[in-house]
Amino acid sequence: MKILYSLPHPADSLASGQAGHVIRATALLNALEGLGHTVQRVEAAAESSAKTSVSLYRNYVKKLLPRPLAMRMRDTMRIRHGKGYAQKLLACIARERPDLILETHIAFSLAGTLASQTSGVPLVLDDVAPSWEEEQQYGVGLKQAARNIHKQVTTQARLLIAVNKTLRQHLIADGQPSEKVIIVENGIDEHTFHAALDGAPIRARYGIPAEAIVIGFVGSFQPYHRVDLLLRAFAQLSDPRARLLLVGQGITSADSQALAARLGIGARTTFTGSVPYDQVAAYLAASDITIMPATNDYGNPMKVYEYMAMGKVVVAPDQPTITEIATHNQDAYLFAREDVAAIAAALNTLIADSALRERLGAQGRTLAAKHTWRKRAETLQAALKAVGIG
Repeated sequence: MKILYSLPHPADSLASGQAGHVIRATALLNALEGLGHTVQRVEAAAESSAKTSVSLYRNYVKKLLPRPLAMRMRDTMRIRHGKGYAQKLLACIARERPDLILETHIAFSLAGTLASQTSGVPLVLDDVAPSWEEEQQYGVGLKQAARNIHKQVTTQARLLIAVNKTLRQHLIADGQPSEKVIIVENGIDEHTFHAALDGAPIRARYGIPAEAIVIGFVGSFQPYHRVDLLLRAFAQLSDPRARLLLVGQGITSADSQALAARLGIGARTTFTGSVPYDQVAAYLAASDITIMPATNDYGNPMKVYEYMAMGKVVVAPDQPTITEIATHNQDAYLFAREDVAAIAAALNTLIADSALRERLGAQGRTLAAKHTWRKRAETLQAALKAVGIG
């Protein structure tokens, strides 16, 4: 099967390897190629016009104009850019004659939809969010346009790919036909994330003693990650061997560092800053316990799969998006969500019980083996075949 993959985001590229949707797309496309399919990758961010628009917004519009006006201008630019990018897709379709367009869903982008309508090539949208997600998480300037475009692109698509059951139900509640929404969860690259990695070099780099019990977090420090909850819980831990290793950088990084200082845990907390994705596994290898202090109500956190693949015990909130993946005291240790005392109790329990850490980590590793990107690609392949694509 010949697949034309489209990434319509004006700033993100597959080569960056940073954003979650980029990591997912790269891994899924590689797995599809591993199954024998041909993939032609097309990216909006590669165009000079996209780079100019992004620079104009970030350096001038965003800084100089009131936020509501800046966001309206941003959304207008995204719509216009998507229409122009559609022409690039159509040119590629004319050359390559693909069997389908597989596009990562991006708010305000009509590119894949217009290309599909014009060419007749079926469109499959991956990593689809509900119509309200962009406004809730990031804010929008053109609210009605956001809803209209979301309806237009999801109506045109032959299949919509949700990353978990929770998100699938949101999309169905949003008006999508149930038979049109399939689930292809996030996964792991078992060649990158595995338990044989040695964490000693990372410990040595940051001066973490060999006897320390390291609690590791990896993330982009988004507000919904609630790193503040983890810091407050860590401040309550009783074992002096405990160390905190926070890998990544984002919106809440500066506030998190300030909070660690106020709580008096700065000396036992390491903020690594941004780390290339291909090095993340080495940092996880330096951890004894891995944690997700919080997450949103509809995502499918890739880090949970990656933590498990490393053979590390996973500590996470007890909520549907986590319990779809893991089971408390079977392959993870779950706590009451947004409860600092519960997080601290979970960590104290695991710090004191190495046998429990080993058992949960080993069982999580066994579970992770079922969640490889190849298996995700096989799920997608079967779904495409079922609707007559390829």
